[in-house]
Amino acid sequence: MMSKRPNKYQYLWLITGVALLAALVFFTLSAVFVRQAVIEVQVKATDNDGFDGIVCYFVEPSFQLRWMHSVEKQWWEEQYQREHDGLLLTTTYFQAFGAGTPSTETLAPIQKPGYLGYQINQKLPQLNWVVSRLTKGEIDYGDHQVLIHQLVPDYSEVTIMPKTYGFTDRLKKDFCHDFTSDGSR
Repeated sequence: MMSKRPNKYQYLWLITGVALLAALVFFTLSAVFVRQAVIEVQVKATDNDGFDGIVCYFVEPSFQLRWMHSVEKQWWEEQYQREHDGLLLTTTYFQAFGAGTPSTETLAPIQKPGYLGYQINQKLPQLNWVVSRLTKGEIDYGDHQVLIHQLVPDYSEVTIMPKTYGFTDRLKKDFCHDFTSDGSR
């Protein structure tokens, strides 16, 4: 009895099938096991106004918090960098300031017109920030400006922290810039 040997097209199909299967296994495993460093923003639900809370994230390694000082009515800005074990407050910028504002720090290497900037370099595990419509708090990162004061009830506590997300975490949560000013997506 004569055995039939596979022809060159059958070998080609076999090699193509094995390559596709290997690629599928590789992408599946990378989606499951590869984790991405992110900045997570959480606002807990409150008992009033029917607010359900927000959990969102962004992947940019640096961001800025910006708000209007409640007494002086001038803008303040803080610039942060994500690190593996927390956040680094790199610089602060003030349009004006008064008693209690630190003034012994080194001047920031880059000064912004109309602001006085200080180099801070203070590590923090996370940020807890209270925002309201009066202070007009916003989170700026990349090309995005998130007006957090329009998304949450007044005097909401916003927690900002570095995290690592797996593929399924990223599917379950939204980018912060996907929220509109009324908190909807």
